[in-house]
Amino acid sequence: MDAALAWSSAFFARNFMDVIQALIFSLVTVMLFFRTDARPRQLAKFALSFLVSFNTATIISTLVYQAVCANAELTGTLWDFLLATACLLVPMLPMIYLYKRVIGSQASVAAFIYALFFNANCVAMIVSDTPLSRTLLTVGMTVLLVWLFAKELRYIADEKSILRTDRRFTGTSLAFMLLLGAEAELPRITFNGGLPTEGNQFAYAVSILGVLLVAMFVIFMKFNFFAIMKYENFIREHDEDQVTGAASLSRFLEVAPGAINRSRERGVEVAIFYTGLANFRDVNIAHGYDVGTDILREIYRILTEQFPTSVITRISGTHFAGEVPLSKAQASFERVAQRCEALSIDETLRLRIGIYPLSYLGDDEDSRVVPEEMMHLVDLAATAMRFLAPASQEHVRFYDDELERNERIRLHVLASLDKAIEKDWLRIYYQPIVEVSTRKVAEYEALSRWVDPEFGFLTPDQFVVPLETARMTCKMDLNILRLFGRDVKRLRKENRAVFPISFNISRTDLESGIDLFGAIEEAMRQADLPCELVHVEITESALNGSSTAMAEAIRRFHELGLEVWMDDFGSGYSSLNVLKDFDFDVIKIDMQFMSTFDERSRSIVRSVCEMARSLGIRTVAEGVETEEQFAFLERIGCTYAQGFLFSKPLPADEVLQKMESYR
Repeated sequence: MDAALAWSSAFFARNFMDVIQALIFSLVTVMLFFRTDARPRQLAKFALSFLVSFNTATIISTLVYQAVCANAELTGTLWDFLLATACLLVPMLPMIYLYKRVIGSQASVAAFIYALFFNANCVAMIVSDTPLSRTLLTVGMTVLLVWLFAKELRYIADEKSILRTDRRFTGTSLAFMLLLGAEAELPRITFNGGLPTEGNQFAYAVSILGVLLVAMFVIFMKFNFFAIMKYENFIREHDEDQVTGAASLSRFLEVAPGAINRSRERGVEVAIFYTGLANFRDVNIAHGYDVGTDILREIYRILTEQFPTSVITRISGTHFAGEVPLSKAQASFERVAQRCEALSIDETLRLRIGIYPLSYLGDDEDSRVVPEEMMHLVDLAATAMRFLAPASQEHVRFYDDELERNERIRLHVLASLDKAIEKDWLRIYYQPIVEVSTRKVAEYEALSRWVDPEFGFLTPDQFVVPLETARMTCKMDLNILRLFGRDVKRLRKENRAVFPISFNISRTDLESGIDLFGAIEEAMRQADLPCELVHVEITESALNGSSTAMAEAIRRFHELGLEVWMDDFGSGYSSLNVLKDFDFDVIKIDMQFMSTFDERSRSIVRSVCEMARSLGIRTVAEGVETEEQFAFLERIGCTYAQGFLFSKPLPADEVLQKMESYR
């Protein structure tokens, strides 16, 4: 222990000026690049900068060097030189790697300044006789080299260049540093070990070569920077959207993270925005694509006027995205939306904007934005935009805690569907359908309900919509048959009455590519469900695709012995054609007619019931909530009624108990 302390004291005494230089370098590095960091992180980066600039690697190298010299006889300056250089390489590389990892996004700038410092220090070691002159020369040459490369350093710091990540640049710099360290015989000079060099012509030649290498380094790096900067500026001039002139997506992903991080380091809150333009397709159709192109260009011009320093890209179609100061977002985008709507010709253009504040990421070091996550941030802004109600007059929607929770739920639902089925998070609820003429329960509509252990009871919008969007509803719909079969088996075992159900088939089920009809048949077989207990519901919106394919689907369901019901009749725009073209057994009249229940709605419901009756089709009125509505349905001859007047959807035992009086 005493020996180690004595050696350490002697080592630092001999290299006192190295300590001073390391302190200067570390202080400058922290002041230039990390002054906005929290104090603990500043101290950590100061300490690491000190260790690297002091070249802690030499301490480790000393031990290796002395151990080899003690156990091997080396003769000649060449062997001594090669050994000292090899000892330096082993610990130096991991130290540089560690430095880059800890320093973070500005590592390229700090590392290049260190390379300049290293070169200056090597030259000073070669030409200086005293520690003081060496220190003064090192500091002076470092300042000179930083001044010579000021433009290049700003270029790297702006995070615009491949120089931040290009391994060729890093490798070249490292190679020069290693050569200069070797040529200046840094290990032996620092260690005060090895063979004497006084009068040694080889050592003089090595020293002269070291000075020349510094000059070559400066010249090479100047030309290297110049060529890369010219190339990248050329690419940028051509790396833009050809329609609007906005930054291309690749350019946005490259540049935006740096701009965002710099703003946040200055204490400026930043947000990501995403736009959509309603009715733009109608403009293209009515007035031509040239007019549509002019509108897109004008929208981009308006965006750049409001946010002149922001990086804005055209994602696709009418969708623009970019980074903007959060404090100006609301007011500025309201002005943008108003100016965009003023571009309307015959159709009313409506700009919708979603905004994701980056404050949700936090403000620590781990919250720095990297290119790999930019598209996810844009998606979150797009999520906020999609939550703007279609009929709403609002133009701007911020991503907030509610949306954050909904987004977490959406991702959870998509990732956990199989688990939800396995663990019975997906349950079956029943809503009664009452025969109007007898006021008795005819059957029940079976509905999926998701009761999650983490998020609780999810609404249909929170799990059905994401599954439909991802075309994953088939598993959920088939699970209805499994759960219904389980309830039927239990009711039979208890000698209780068994009831038929209707369950929904999504359009995405029909388009999923699986053998849906075979899957339903197999699920019914496994659940031991006869055909008379199962009816299939298809929403009117599902008919917007191929009419031939839908007619074929209805035919296949009939071949399985299943009734086919059409849900939400009247919600679309071709309801009469539905009655004419498709062989439905039952139509369910959309609940919007019951909710308004004015004379106009009553006339429509009456006419629908009369037409259906003439075609031999039964009718169900959805959304029945009052006795007045039920009495009206009774007068016009509607077949069934469904709604909260009788019951909301409930588990089997609860709904059967509640509907005892309707048996």
